[in-house]
Amino acid sequence: MASMSALACVNAIWRVPLILSLTAIMASLSLILSVADEGGKRQSWCARSWSRMILGIARVQVQVRGLEKLDPGGAYVFAANHLSMFDVFAFLGRIPFDFRFVAKASLFYWPFLGWHLKRTGHIRVDRRRPRQTLRAFRAAGSQIRSGVSMVIFPEGTRTWGKKVAPFKRGSFLLARQTGASIVPVTIVGSHRRLPRGSVLIRPGRMEMIIHEPIPKGRYRKLKLDVLAGQVRRTIVESYQQVG
Repeated sequence: MASMSALACVNAIWRVPLILSLTAIMASLSLILSVADEGGKRQSWCARSWSRMILGIARVQVQVRGLEKLDPGGAYVFAANHLSMFDVFAFLGRIPFDFRFVAKASLFYWPFLGWHLKRTGHIRVDRRRPRQTLRAFRAAGSQIRSGVSMVIFPEGTRTWGKKVAPFKRGSFLLARQTGASIVPVTIVGSHRRLPRGSVLIRPGRMEMIIHEPIPKGRYRKLKLDVLAGQVRRTIVESYQQVG
């Protein structure tokens, strides 16, 4: 056990600084490209390349199941459980859709990462400022109508991997306002790759399970808390089977 712990520390010594340096380089490149990248395609390339390189450095393999259920030309609201930062890397590196994240406001103040989030149209959510969040959702709605998908983590924070936390109903306002289909996504195993509160990256596998999209016609009359519960139930049932 002691030798395994020592090995994890040795891995962290070179992996973490390399990933931090890579993040600084790619975020700076994204910032430069944003000056003449109105559509965001070059910045998206930076984010996807950054994520794939991190997955490679960390030796984390991501298995994605269910992509065939989605229309390649569609715009969706992806709703996923949240276990670690590797959830973000997996979405960017393995989900072939143009999308933006709905992220908590604190991430926008991080050096390099925050710059990229601001310049590429990701949606900032601040629970202390509900009116500002509502305006952000309206702006996100225009992106969805133009063909850009959104990724939300309705738990509101990372969990410890033992269970899926309750979903915040406000997370589904975005879908309700735009009429976009909701796609539940079950993420399994990313907390084992990078446990919450740790910087020790553990190589291995994680999985993303794409469930059947829920079209507007199936949820438009539901109360938000009922809708949140249904989406969570789909994810929980899948997580309990394979998690």
